[in-house]
Amino acid sequence: MSLKSFDELVSTMRSSISKKNTKFRQAISVEERLTVTLRFLVTGARFTALSHQFRMGRTTVSNIIKNTCDALWNVLQPIEMPNPTAQKWQDISNVFYEKTNFPSCIGAVDGKHIRIFSPPHSGSNFFCYKKFFSIVLMAIADANYCFTVIDVGSYGREGDTNIFRQSAFGKKLYDNSLALPDSTCLPNTDGPELPYVLIGDEAFGIHRNLLRPYSSRDLNHSKRIFNYRLSRARRYVECTFGILYKNFKYFMVVSR
Repeated sequence: MSLKSFDELVSTMRSSISKKNTKFRQAISVEERLTVTLRFLVTGARFTALSHQFRMGRTTVSNIIKNTCDALWNVLQPIEMPNPTAQKWQDISNVFYEKTNFPSCIGAVDGKHIRIFSPPHSGSNFFCYKKFFSIVLMAIADANYCFTVIDVGSYGREGDTNIFRQSAFGKKLYDNSLALPDSTCLPNTDGPELPYVLIGDEAFGIHRNLLRPYSSRDLNHSKRIFNYRLSRARRYVECTFGILYKNFKYFMVVSR
């Protein structure tokens, strides 16, 4: 993170995470709180190691990271990842059609397993089919490789379709309470009006506003073309995960 970006973050977060000095002790500064939290997020270091590096108590480090992460989400989420409006969905759909030739697409959805240490007394809840412990990052990406909606923290053993259904966004989708644009005809046609849709892989259940590829069995020419175009649009969420993973590996190498 550049010094300019860090200063901007400090200015944005100062009112949310600053503490008052008392007669008994000097409060830890906003800069130190953000530095400890960013160090933890980048390296994944243990609280004990961070307490030695920053000369703070382990419990102090734990409380700082938890409170600062909560404040970061509460302050930055409305700025960096606001709730999409009908116009925002329309803009996303236009870019998808321009880049992938897939109409009425408001995003590509997929889940990513994030490797973790097994939490105490968690049994097999976090043990996924890839044979390691994980939590699931469920995300929707646009055609500019940006996440528009995320849900993180589900058990690794759960399937993508169940996680999506139980997420706040999934509940709104299945309750038809999202602010989606009105149905429209496909480009260059006078046919029936069709709804705007998310696209996912075979792990997701089909829905009025969620499409998945046809089964690989008995594919005719039209179904093959549909699967090809859907996969071409769906790769954007895969590439967005790849960009996230690449940057994370870079920060891990730099921090060492």
